[in-house]
Amino acid sequence: MGKWILITRALFEESATPLEYKGAGKLQGSVSSAAFVLDNLAIVIDGKLYLYSLTKGTWTPAQGVKSMVSTVSALQCCFSKDKACMDVSSCVLLYNLGSALDDQQVYMSSNGGNSFFNLPMAPKATEFIIGVFNMPTVSSIVAMLADNQRKFSFRHISGNRSVQTDNHPMRDPLSSIHVIQPAGMRGHLIIWSPHMLLYSPNHGIVIVPVYIMGEENATLPPPKVTILQVATDDNGAMAVLTSDGVLYYGRAGLEATTVRFASVIDLSKDNLMLFSDYGDLMMIQAREDLLLIGVDFDHKVIIVQQELTRTTPPVQSCPVEQFHSTFAGELFYIDMGSTVHLSAVYIPSPLCKFFPLVTVTESKLLSLEEKCVEDGITTEGTKKYRLDIELKQLFFMEAADGTLKPSSSLRKGSLSTVAVDLMGRNVSCKDFNPLKAHILIGCPPGKHTRVLKDITTCTKGTFTQEQLQDNFSYVIPKAVYDPQHLFRPGSASSDLHISYSITDYFCPLLVYHDTPWIPSLELWNGNEFVEQVSADFVMFEVNGMYNYQYLQSVEDAKCVSQPQNWTSLLSQQKYQPNPNTAWTRNNYKSCKDSDGPPLTDPEAQYQVLNMGTRNRVLFPNYNGMYVFRVIVVDPSYSYCMLTTTFSVYVYGAFPPHPLPSCVALGIFLAIFVVLLLIGFFLSKRNYKK
Repeated sequence: MGKWILITRALFEESATPLEYKGAGKLQGSVSSAAFVLDNLAIVIDGKLYLYSLTKGTWTPAQGVKSMVSTVSALQCCFSKDKACMDVSSCVLLYNLGSALDDQQVYMSSNGGNSFFNLPMAPKATEFIIGVFNMPTVSSIVAMLADNQRKFSFRHISGNRSVQTDNHPMRDPLSSIHVIQPAGMRGHLIIWSPHMLLYSPNHGIVIVPVYIMGEENATLPPPKVTILQVATDDNGAMAVLTSDGVLYYGRAGLEATTVRFASVIDLSKDNLMLFSDYGDLMMIQAREDLLLIGVDFDHKVIIVQQELTRTTPPVQSCPVEQFHSTFAGELFYIDMGSTVHLSAVYIPSPLCKFFPLVTVTESKLLSLEEKCVEDGITTEGTKKYRLDIELKQLFFMEAADGTLKPSSSLRKGSLSTVAVDLMGRNVSCKDFNPLKAHILIGCPPGKHTRVLKDITTCTKGTFTQEQLQDNFSYVIPKAVYDPQHLFRPGSASSDLHISYSITDYFCPLLVYHDTPWIPSLELWNGNEFVEQVSADFVMFEVNGMYNYQYLQSVEDAKCVSQPQNWTSLLSQQKYQPNPNTAWTRNNYKSCKDSDGPPLTDPEAQYQVLNMGTRNRVLFPNYNGMYVFRVIVVDPSYSYCMLTTTFSVYVYGAFPPHPLPSCVALGIFLAIFVVLLLIGFFLSKRNYKK
């Protein structure tokens, strides 16, 4: 409020104590910028950034900032605790307002402002920094830059790509330009200075003036009037206070239109303007309490709906009876090839000219299909409409083998906002806020794989659950396992004793040793079955057993390039071989890809499984327990790391012979010869008699 930093958790309903620096060292106390970041308040003091913990009350200087800065920028994601949302809130940007871009470094932090690194900006000419913003709904860092001609533009930086927008004239010095990034993540920007008010509905790409209703081609601010304050909320509402005490109220959608309120604000008081949770305006005035050594607040509430009834020209009464959905404010995931279906209810009055319009912030990543259908009538006889929305992920291309492959433009973790608003309403229907849903390209948290257990040792009576729970253990002979998982015969020095965990594996699958076998993989989302997994997967025995083979060879699988295998991938790991990370969707190469390595060993076993192919696992003449881990490796199937672990009991094998076959054969032949000789001599004796 000018000379203090005051923190309120009750929307200024309670008195507050000015924030006091209690960190190491002495400061002059010149504060130039502040922003909330997670559970901290990031404050630029004397050209350096400090984090004040809102929970612990401690001060921490930021690390990695090597030059003076003036401004901190951060966007807080409040609709979810998902990692993608937390990553947005943890992104902090630092820069020096008005400095030349080629002389000034822009800093970025991905851990909430604790440490920073340089953000390359690639200046194209003499450019000066007005602002730098995180815009996750287009997966970009956006910089607002000014040139020597008193014009500004926006530069979108995403990875190695950089896109520049058109230039626009500035009407005030660079230091007096403010940029508001309203909450809600719809890509809106409001650029204002004393003699300028501009609005962008799409991350600075298109910039338009803010118009005044009832005055032909009139824009804010009016002639000979300057702008003092601008306030916004996360539903698109905006308020503008001008130097003549006039208050303008508007709503930002595809365009921004305001209406002039009849009430006049007393400018003799130093007021802070903001929106309440109910969409009304609050004028907050700080008042120092010398007795309590704190600051109290005086409030003046401006009821927006009442003011809208007194405007000239009058604002149209809302001709919409209902406008709602079940998706407002929710986060939805789109995995590879999946679809999100949304639905909204819209009940207009018979003469209503408003209609619902669907927008998406990242049209390069999502395809949008909408259909408005009549869905019955209300008890009053008014037609009821349902708006159905279907969202799909873009940037898939068909590969040579007919499968869908992600293109190079595909970006996992991209966040987009879908909004349904009433087109043409301007400032009418104040209580019907836009319906917003947030779409995340990535792995849904509940998506996982399971193995279908139709025939188990428990259902067939081989083992009971009680047996498996009662400290059940088994022995793996040293001849059939490798402790390093490298499939090396003779590498184990002793037998391996394993304690079975029925909690982890429940009852083992029961498999006959002489039957080619493949696990039946299922895809689940939470407790909802999705489908049978149709993707390529691999598996390994977690204890290092290797006494099993595969039905198909590389040639049988019709590979056009040499496929990967466990031995080569494990040997390529830098440290101790780890089959959990050696072969995953991140490094999988299909042997059906002609760009792979040349085919050198067509007789090698093909170790990739798929329920839609003929390849199977072959077990030897061995009765015993296996614990397998399955890893879905097809990168075009899902963003998720789909793995599961299960147990198999193989039965039906003949017991091993106690003697080597050659010894047994020799003994058999010797006995046979002895019997022949005995028979010969007996028959000869009988003949003599």
